[in-house]
Amino acid sequence: MDARRFALLLLLLPSAALASGLATVSTGDLVFGIDTAVFRLGEGDSVIVEVYQSLPIDQFAEVDSLAEIETDAILVNASGDTVGVRQWVSQVEWTTGRSVVNGILLLAVPGDYTLDVVVTDLANGRRGTAARTLAIGAPTALSELEVANMVVQATEGSENPLRKGGVIVFPAADGLFDLPGERRAYIYAEVYGEGGRTIRMQSRLRSASGDLLFARPWSSLQIPEGLSVAGVLDSLDLSAARSSGLHYIELSVAAGGDTVTSAKPVMISRTVQEAAPAESLSAGSGVRYLEQFRLLLTPDQVRMYDGLIDDEARARYYDEYWSNRVAGRAEFERRCQLSSQFDTVFRQGWQTDRGRVWIIYGPPEEIERHPFAVGGFPYEIWSYYENGNETFVFYDRDGTGNYLQIYSTVDGEVSYPNWQEMLQPVHADNPVE
Repeated sequence: MDARRFALLLLLLPSAALASGLATVSTGDLVFGIDTAVFRLGEGDSVIVEVYQSLPIDQFAEVDSLAEIETDAILVNASGDTVGVRQWVSQVEWTTGRSVVNGILLLAVPGDYTLDVVVTDLANGRRGTAARTLAIGAPTALSELEVANMVVQATEGSENPLRKGGVIVFPAADGLFDLPGERRAYIYAEVYGEGGRTIRMQSRLRSASGDLLFARPWSSLQIPEGLSVAGVLDSLDLSAARSSGLHYIELSVAAGGDTVTSAKPVMISRTVQEAAPAESLSAGSGVRYLEQFRLLLTPDQVRMYDGLIDDEARARYYDEYWSNRVAGRAEFERRCQLSSQFDTVFRQGWQTDRGRVWIIYGPPEEIERHPFAVGGFPYEIWSYYENGNETFVFYDRDGTGNYLQIYSTVDGEVSYPNWQEMLQPVHADNPVE
């Protein structure tokens, strides 16, 4: 970032106005993600559009241990005029399983724009394209949010375009956080026109439906007199996201009796937990899963079980059922406990389709996740290889993390013949009959 417009960095890291939208995923031969954040430039209406790009390296051709990548970024206004162009070539060390993050700056004024980013593998001509619409409003007292998954100290004299004061902020250009590994998100924003005042700040995590999942305590910060731009950096623990899907990260700033808020949508993918040893869980400790137990019973058994007079009678039936199945009870109760990883804001994990399948069939041998399905809904494919190569497909239609089962190879399970079509949103020009 231009050092002339950046004056201060306030670090709020613990010791241990809606943003532009979700990150955009490319189409074509090359896969990459782009995201943007808009910041004020000076006292007028001019703004800086920061464009962030994340590129997995091992998809590029390797030439002398290097990948050579050309990137073109083009900003076009609503009248079709090109108002900004950036082109650069990157030579990076070819590495498996690593991504490189780049950032560029484009100047603009409030209005509607289209941003096109084209990435070309110079070794073979393969290409990917990402198109993103931007609705840039007039600058306010708080910028849009830049959400990152890593922050490092900047070396003296560094001209890295991702530099913010004394640190380099590596944005989550794909907008995706995988839990439990990437549990912390870093938030960078700029506060304008509050020199000489004490401001209060708070960052929060909300679900797709707006429910508050976690909030940092409000913190007070003194902005030095005469400072027109203050850069602030905060961090937020994402562990409160109990399910996969769309979430919102918010930052509020209160000053002079007014409170302004910026929000940024992100996708959180909660990794299925590894199966824990049965002895480390509470099986056999007297805990009974009377509701979940119905999932194992035949229709006749369910009718008899539901017809019992009260939970005490159902507990006796439960104990009798497992009396000669000690190992089976331990496994069942272990699965019930681990099904909590599928909890949503609307229901407990065992009541979801994924939780039900987890309890009945156990953890799958493989899960293929598509949290960013281009032009479609997020979905997962679960595969079981030991018991006949069975498959389940779930999709998240409403972005709440409640994945619904739409396909299975198991007889009697929910399975729609047009499940692949169901993964694509229905557009207004192609309505459902």
